[in-house]
Amino acid sequence: MAAPAAGGIETGWLDGLLHTALRQYAVPGAVCGVLMPGRRGAHPHGDETDCGLDMSCAHAGVVSMATQYPVLPDTLFQIGSISKIWTTVLAMQLIDEGKLSLATRVVDVLPDFSIAGAPDSTKGCTIRHLMCHISGIEGDAFPDLGRDDDAVARYVRYIGGFPARTELGGPLSYSNGAFVILGRVVEVLRGMTWDEAIQRYIARPMGLHDVCTLPEDVLLHSSALGHHRAVATNVPVFPAPVEPTDIWQLPRCTGPCGSVSCSIHDLLAFASLFLNGGVAPNGTRILSAAAVRQMLTMQVSLADQGVENLGWALGWQIPNWGSERAVGHGGATEGQRAGIVLFPDRRMIIATLTNADAGTEMAAHIAACVAGRAGLGQKTVPQPVPIADDVIPDDRKDSIIGVYERHGEHIEFRAGGPTGVLAMIDPDDDDGPNGVRLVLPLHRTAQGFYALRRPDERGLTEIAFLDGADGTHYVACGHRVTPRVRMH
Repeated sequence: MAAPAAGGIETGWLDGLLHTALRQYAVPGAVCGVLMPGRRGAHPHGDETDCGLDMSCAHAGVVSMATQYPVLPDTLFQIGSISKIWTTVLAMQLIDEGKLSLATRVVDVLPDFSIAGAPDSTKGCTIRHLMCHISGIEGDAFPDLGRDDDAVARYVRYIGGFPARTELGGPLSYSNGAFVILGRVVEVLRGMTWDEAIQRYIARPMGLHDVCTLPEDVLLHSSALGHHRAVATNVPVFPAPVEPTDIWQLPRCTGPCGSVSCSIHDLLAFASLFLNGGVAPNGTRILSAAAVRQMLTMQVSLADQGVENLGWALGWQIPNWGSERAVGHGGATEGQRAGIVLFPDRRMIIATLTNADAGTEMAAHIAACVAGRAGLGQKTVPQPVPIADDVIPDDRKDSIIGVYERHGEHIEFRAGGPTGVLAMIDPDDDDGPNGVRLVLPLHRTAQGFYALRRPDERGLTEIAFLDGADGTHYVACGHRVTPRVRMH
């Protein structure tokens, strides 16, 4: 396996890539960065690094179409669900200290924790279940429970009122709620808010000056505003025009699952912990080497949900980069999108932060281009998933057709259309104010799964149908499983 050339990615090349990507995806502003083996580098705040990694960063565009203020090298973007890695680190530090374990039951730390109608899940849910998205806890509820310091505690009580999405232990279903509960575990064992724990146990020891979780702190920095698609999601326009959002951040109560804002420099510095055995660029040990190894090791396979991702580690997702070992995560908040991928064997990190919905696909494009430039070769998956436009056989339709529902999600599959099955998808919060019901043909894929071609995206959305151990039939999309509630 050839190593990438020493010296890092050329800043001029990266800058050109970013400017071109903004035009291709109609994203108002973004930053991107690469960390990889090279000459002894300098930390953006002036401290030399000791990790032998070279940092290359680029910035382009504006923080908001309304103000037209430029993106600066240290502009803060919301990293969304990449925040879950920070919350996982806080929990793993407690494990390093012997105050917690992966097998610790949530009720042993939070005696009032419960999942409605699921006593076995309530009693048996562990820290590992939370970190690996196999708790069954409802994942997509974002209530505004106020700005007080007890907001996270209130959310734990709130989310406990929802029924379990799956049985304890799987199938894997992405859960923001689980990570808020993990954040509450940190709060109780540390005796402070999650926001303060981020600062006291990660940002300050690492010397990171551009990390915030509260809007009043972000206001002290240059910061980005999100942008949503400005036309209906069923209008096949790409890149679509965008407009500024009227909401800046997720509610405080959901902080542990997605409320970190930071600069690209500080995100790369944080992620370098996983290339350097838990040691920060300033030499401070943040995690044990054993904790880092655990966080990079697959815990749950996603083989039954498609080919784009292999599984989940502790906090980290395991994307499918063919022969390259990788971990990564995406982030989505109010009109802001982020993506990061780490190649531990190459000691390389690629990250992109954007302020528009199309930033998810843009971040994946930049990662693929940078990986090729660095000598990794073309990313094998996810490339466009090969689809077969033949008609879906009748004997398969019975395992597809029906109504699938959960909180915030309603999908129907009916007979009809060019492939024999049509999907009707109601809009959700991620679609923004111009989200409308989509009616799309369901395609078979060459790998034996299914896919949808959304009019507002260039790539395909992979779909799988699977059965739980209790016989419940699910559709899996975006690593969220939704149960079939009735047949047509």
